[in-house]
Amino acid sequence: MEPLKGKDDLLRRIRTALHGRRCSDQAGGAIPVHAGAASPAERIDLFRSRFEALGGTFVAAATAETAAGSLWEALRAGGITALLVPEDDPAARAVASALVPLGPYRIAAPAEIRQASPPASAGIQAAEYAIAETGTLVQTSGGGKTLLPGLATDVHVALLTPAAFVDRMEECLAALANNPPRNISFITGPSRTADIELTLTIGVHGPGKVIAVLLPGA
Repeated sequence: MEPLKGKDDLLRRIRTALHGRRCSDQAGGAIPVHAGAASPAERIDLFRSRFEALGGTFVAAATAETAAGSLWEALRAGGITALLVPEDDPAARAVASALVPLGPYRIAAPAEIRQASPPASAGIQAAEYAIAETGTLVQTSGGGKTLLPGLATDVHVALLTPAAFVDRMEECLAALANNPPRNISFITGPSRTADIELTLTIGVHGPGKVIAVLLPGA
């Protein structure tokens, strides 16, 4: 699978996916069609390698309880005390419910996370897609879902099932094209920015740590 070559390549491929046809590059040639991963397991492995290379943490768990056990130490080390979990996300509620008895965690309301001095928090939410070639998590506002857990917390925990993994961004966009959501969040590693001297800072505009948790499918 050939990686993205830059912003222009990304924009051309987004246009291709949205319009259902090949778009020409500046030289007049067609965008190459890349072969996908040979198997679902290889797709997950590719996502994991790209995701971890970007600073993400990948955890595979058999149940919500074992996921909570794996998350407990990572969240505790980050000083997390509050968990932001959507009401309409049963997978996230199950993981959070398993975490709370382990302490020192509690479920927080969205208003508490939005206040001027919020507690150290982790947002737990199921991701709709995971793009293997870029190590990107995809979450949308489709069906009225909130994106706050992946935008306003210190740590973002994204829950995945094997069915969520796709090879390339085009597959994700094609799946969303028939009923496009108002907002789409592409999360490629922890939030990062750099000043004019290229001094990199993590966690300024969003979570400073991103954890992807692979759970079995339904």
